[in-house]
Amino acid sequence: MTIRAEFGRGAVSVESFPDGRESVVDRLRRGLSEANLDCGCREAANEMLDQVGAEAELVRRADALVDARKMRDAIVLVLALLGELDDLMPDEPDRSAFDEIAGLFQDVADFAAFGAAAARRAAGGRA
Repeated sequence: MTIRAEFGRGAVSVESFPDGRESVVDRLRRGLSEANLDCGCREAANEMLDQVGAEAELVRRADALVDARKMRDAIVLVLALLGELDDLMPDEPDRSAFDEIAGLFQDVADFAAFGAAAARRAAGGRA
């Protein structure tokens, strides 16, 4: 959801979080815009909100990078466990071993999907 708000020098695009919530900066910007303040502090408020918004975005991107690295590390661990695939034979009496291997492949897929979304967030996009 995108909201267009007039505050200060021009229109400001306000992006919500993927779950529909607005950031604190965006809520403040919208509230100040709706208050129709007519004062000289508008420029300073805009600059402060821009700076806080940029810092918050940097923190979100850093958190996403941490998530992507965690998924990489999880995939490395699962790949080590998949090494047991070399020990399996077609006539393996314990068929549950094949289900466990299938589960490990699914884990890699899930971790990769989450890691890809985190990398997109780290790039500044919405995943």
